[in-house]
Amino acid sequence: MFWDEIVGHDETIKMLQGMLRRGRLPHALLFAGPEGVGKTLVAKAFAAALLCQEAAAPCGRCLICRQAAEFAHPALQVIVPAGNTIKIDQIRQLQHEAALAGGDEWRLCIIEQVERMTAQAANSLLKLLEEPPPRLIFILLTALPHAVLSTIRSRCQVLRFAPLPPEVLAAALSRRGYGEEAARVAARLSGGRMGTALALLTPGGMALRDQAAAILANLPAANMETVWSLVAMLDKLAPADFTAFLHYLTCLLRDLLLLADGHRPDLLFNLDLTHELAGLVQAWTPSALFAALAAVRDAGRAVQGNASIRLTCEALFIHLVDLAKEGSDAIHSSRRAL
Repeated sequence: MFWDEIVGHDETIKMLQGMLRRGRLPHALLFAGPEGVGKTLVAKAFAAALLCQEAAAPCGRCLICRQAAEFAHPALQVIVPAGNTIKIDQIRQLQHEAALAGGDEWRLCIIEQVERMTAQAANSLLKLLEEPPPRLIFILLTALPHAVLSTIRSRCQVLRFAPLPPEVLAAALSRRGYGEEAARVAARLSGGRMGTALALLTPGGMALRDQAAAILANLPAANMETVWSLVAMLDKLAPADFTAFLHYLTCLLRDLLLLADGHRPDLLFNLDLTHELAGLVQAWTPSALFAALAAVRDAGRAVQGNASIRLTCEALFIHLVDLAKEGSDAIHSSRRAL
């Protein structure tokens, strides 16, 4: 992955290119932005530009560039969470390798989801940042900069990554050969994050969204047995997948609210489900949709606070079933009154 292949983040890229051109490189960079926004792609491009030996680095053709694009170059060390956290042993191994390395060659250490370090690992990394080994650059990636130890943040140059406008991302996806509607849906559902949009466009990438749509369609007729089945199914999801599921449920409810308020269908996130949503909106009142959106938002906050997915699901879907029935009953009553 090289500079000209990255969509967006122009100012950040210019800043990194300027550092490389002037040879004034900070010992630590913190890339902060949502998951899937492009932080890892930019880190790969920076690594290739730093390590490539060609005059116009990164050339994109040499072995060094290809290895950097795969995070496979021997001068690159990548640390990712082992399970749910980054552990002290991973940072100790980094310290050991940093102490053994020598010479004039640049080396990079890229730590993904750095906010997931244990307290011991964070303190160990802090010592490295306080006394950085020569010619070693740390690139720390996070979607939650506020969750990173403040003393670590203060020793890094922070670069922030923002999502792309959906229309810009959709155009970029279309240039890559994706159909216009598929590109627009992926761009909107991803919240302007290229990595997330590309994942949605893979075979099966829309499975969680489709699952959320099917569940929403069945809520007006659901009973407690249905709720327990949903809870058992969703409790098997990884926390990140459950968070994504709630995001898609929010997008669907948002689209229903737009339709209920008489807005144009071309404003929907889920353009490919326009017909299905137009039929489903008849079962919901605007007030029930507002309440449902608030309930899903609260569920997301609870899970972010490490609440049990099972208990969160139970409370959420009991409430959503009640709201769906309330909306359906209100609509039927108004029709009978007519």
